[in-house]
Amino acid sequence: MKKSLVILLLLFSGACIEAQEVLLPVRYEATPSKNGAPLSLPFFDDFSNPSLTRTQWETGGFFVNQGYAPLPPTIGMATLDAFDVEGYLYPTATGQLFTGDTLCSMAIRLDSVFLPYARPLTLDDSIYLSFFYLPGGGYGNLWERIGDVPESQDSLILEFYDPLADKWERAWDTRGISADTLFSWTGNYWQYCEILISNTQYLQKGFRFRFRNLCSLDNNNKNGILSNADQWNIDYVYLNAGRHFLDTAARDIAFVNPAPSMLKRYQAMPAHQFTPDEMVDNMPLTITNRYTEMLATEYGYSIYNDQGVCIHTYDGGYENAPVYWHGRQYQTAPAHANPPMGSVIVVRTDIPSRFTIVHGLKEGVSGDIHKSNDTISFTQIFDNYYAYDDGTPENGYGITSTTPKVRLACRFVLNTEDTLTALQLYFNRTYADQNSNIRFYITVWDDNNGHPGNIIYQDNERRKPLFDGFNRYVRYVLEEPLVCNGTIYVGFEQTTADYINLGFDRNNDASSQIFYLTGSEWQTSILRGALMLRPCFGQRATVAINSTEETPSNIFAEGNRITVETQNAAPVMIYNALGQLVFQSRLSAATQRITTPALPRGLYLVRIGEAAAKKIILYN
Repeated sequence: MKKSLVILLLLFSGACIEAQEVLLPVRYEATPSKNGAPLSLPFFDDFSNPSLTRTQWETGGFFVNQGYAPLPPTIGMATLDAFDVEGYLYPTATGQLFTGDTLCSMAIRLDSVFLPYARPLTLDDSIYLSFFYLPGGGYGNLWERIGDVPESQDSLILEFYDPLADKWERAWDTRGISADTLFSWTGNYWQYCEILISNTQYLQKGFRFRFRNLCSLDNNNKNGILSNADQWNIDYVYLNAGRHFLDTAARDIAFVNPAPSMLKRYQAMPAHQFTPDEMVDNMPLTITNRYTEMLATEYGYSIYNDQGVCIHTYDGGYENAPVYWHGRQYQTAPAHANPPMGSVIVVRTDIPSRFTIVHGLKEGVSGDIHKSNDTISFTQIFDNYYAYDDGTPENGYGITSTTPKVRLACRFVLNTEDTLTALQLYFNRTYADQNSNIRFYITVWDDNNGHPGNIIYQDNERRKPLFDGFNRYVRYVLEEPLVCNGTIYVGFEQTTADYINLGFDRNNDASSQIFYLTGSEWQTSILRGALMLRPCFGQRATVAINSTEETPSNIFAEGNRITVETQNAAPVMIYNALGQLVFQSRLSAATQRITTPALPRGLYLVRIGEAAAKKIILYN
């Protein structure tokens, strides 16, 4: 069977196989383009600057990201796969070979150069196109890999366009292979490739080049399994004259990995739940020197509030950056590679807020040649939800089981009592949307010695996967708001053993917070990553229980008070989540509106006479 199942790990209970944790590849970001005049040499893109990428490439289904493959040459890469620009499998997707994405350059002036002066180009100008590529599927430990390994019948193809003949010609290709196999052959994961422009027919002002991938799907007919496949990652594309063979080095200091969260456990958390000890002490950064000599670099970061005002700066000073090519070395000086954070921001717990941290590098002598990869940023959100994930799925997650029910839960630890009102979920699209027919019940469990315990909430009505575009979560409102505190487990119970294909972020490891149950005992996930599952707390919500025309009413929250309006005389009674009467009064024809005194945060039942009642949440 084709390895679109990137990881298939068997978990045993006694002598019987209970379930399998399965990861599938996905895609998440389409890249637009804009047409314009032909480009001039040099042509360079390391996919760290989206605005530059949009001016240099035509739309072709590829997507730009910062985390689909480990340790690229510099921050950012372009990934080709089996999904089109709308996020659907290509209509031609079958078990046979079909064309996936295309990464095609805009027209390039390969007839002339204009700096330092204008002159025609010839083959003697030594024009090379170089790039790095890495097959999907990652490398190293099976449980940490990202994406899908192209099969041997799949391929990555580079083609050159001859403007005079109006024809594309193959210039290079490689068959599907794993990154580990390539490493065993070359000693490198990311492979460097360099092609000499050796035919005069390409020396035209309409020259273009393109990458495209040939894909195939397996014949697995289980619902939710068939999805994206056969990724290829491309980075550091460089076309210029005056180059030479194995021209790999560039005076370039750059970040490699995305900027990390400022929180220890989460990528985002509710403002109401924040405490200062949630902040990290230090932030790990990966910095590379692509030159042939050690370079002195300056590093620092700045933090900005919602209004764009800088509220904190850090100056890491100058440090020598080791040469990457000498044993694949990265910067290790703590002032740059592990700068301090601590309690440098003040978070209000009564309103949502966000802070943006901007990390910056500078080469200290003459400056490096590529500036866009010298800056990375992260926006820290304090709103009304928890998130272990960064909002971009590199895989799809699900459980296949021999039992009819599958339970999936993610652990969250609340610092103070709050009210759970909704759950945001991101499901990946699959072949023919097969996973859209899978049904589940949103479920919440309490804690039982570090594992999910008793069910404290479960839907009465079955839900199903819904889709709202790339990186857009669907919000499922709970049927009944749930007041909770301490450790809870939020997830769902499937009614079948089909593969639900929930988004899975591989760049943040929350595996110790993921649990699943198909038999009698809960299992902890061993797959590195974070479920794209975000519980929402403290939002205003009302759920009508019963109403009659005889007692029309309006019940709403104003800060920490509840207001009741009605047209008819009726007694008003308000109960807290424990069933205790906390307020009562009576509305008459003369007094059709009452407002309670200040009440604690939480869930309340407002009853008007015997005919109508509503549940309402106070979140201030």
